Amino acid sequence: MDVYQAVTARRSIRQFKETPVTYEILAKCVNAGRLAPTAVNYQLWEYIIIDDEELLPKVLDTVISLSGIPRPEGGWSSERRPRVYIVILINTELESEIGTGRPNTHYDVGLAMENMVLVALEEELGSCVMTGIDRGRLRQLLHVAEKYEIAMLLALGYADENPVIEITSDSIKRWVDENGIHHVPKRKLEDIIHRNKFKS
Repeated sequence: MDVYQAVTARRSIRQFKETPVTYEILAKCVNAGRLAPTAVNYQLWEYIIIDDEELLPKVLDTVISLSGIPRPEGGWSSERRPRVYIVILINTELESEIGTGRPNTHYDVGLAMENMVLVALEEELGSCVMTGIDRGRLRQLLHVAEKYEIAMLLALGYADENPVIEITSDSIKRWVDENGIHHVPKRKLEDIIHRNKFKS
């Protein structure tokens, strides 16, 4: 699979098989994140890999919303849950020392996350990037020091669903059909591309 194929094949996966993921693959994903470009090569991020069976449901319960659905009062179902999480942390103490701007830091985190997502796909893993998380609960659960900001959470595992891309000029609202298949509308290329000047 070449890079363009990987980019066009990637889907956010929210239902996973019970198949375990080897630590070697996870370390490879983090290494891909480590090698992502950063402003002035500051490299402010660190990572936590979570694959402990007792921790996994507790991490899942820090997710505030999933696909726009709020966390149920009793917590999320453990069925078809992610098999692994990777947390990206920002070292805010180091960030203050070197004086980098906030926007650059979050762009850098996004680049690192995309690297991990694409390498995960190459390793036949499904992934879902999550930002709607209870960072306070996650910090306590993982004993994250105060000098680190919890930036994003990446859910990983072998996919147990096949979301479908739909082309739209109208609503971008995702939907699920009678067979449980997720449909993800994407805007047409010709509707969002401009050449040499903005066209209205």
